Amino acid sequence: MFYDTLYRHNQALSPAGLESVPNALHALNAAVDDCRRAGKSIAVDASILLLIRNLADVAERTAPSISELRLQCRLDRSAVEASPALLDIAGNSVGGDYPAKRTFHYQARRALARLAEVIGLDPDDARINTAMSRDDDDGTSELRHVDLSIRVVPRSFLPDSEITFNRCRNGEPAGQVHRAPIAELLDTAAFQRRLTATIGDIGAPLLAAAA
Repeated sequence: MFYDTLYRHNQALSPAGLESVPNALHALNAAVDDCRRAGKSIAVDASILLLIRNLADVAERTAPSISELRLQCRLDRSAVEASPALLDIAGNSVGGDYPAKRTFHYQARRALARLAEVIGLDPDDARINTAMSRDDDDGTSELRHVDLSIRVVPRSFLPDSEITFNRCRNGEPAGQVHRAPIAELLDTAAFQRRLTATIGDIGAPLLAAAA
């Protein structure tokens, strides 16, 4: 059912009270919802475009220069990279929380790639993939090598066992499954020692040297 209202038009024509970024953004988001209920395109709706301009004007008046904003954005990005959310998300079910699920597995893949590099696995022989699965499933990220499989999940039924790994034979998992806590995915030296102690040398001699 489509129906239109006057709310977004009134605010766009008289943006009183929309002089702060939170208020201007809230008005824009509400207008987008109104526009969709009316079955109209937000790309050409005059009220939407006016409210976007109002938001831009407010941001320009209250924010630092573009160069300062870009610098701060880079610093914020570096801070996020230095403190991955992976450990904060771990231990929780993320099946119904897509942003958390996407973030966990993105960071898990990056950590697996770093681990493969440190261990000395040939990148041509190692594949890193994520199976996101259904909405009610937490998903799994995996590093698969001809000699090694490492799987990472956000939450395990056993404590300190978000990581499972075992040797592979011809690229297929074989032998005993070993477990490790999620923190070791970011502590490559600790995980190297665990690999050496459980399944032996994998990849380049770097692994044995780190034991």
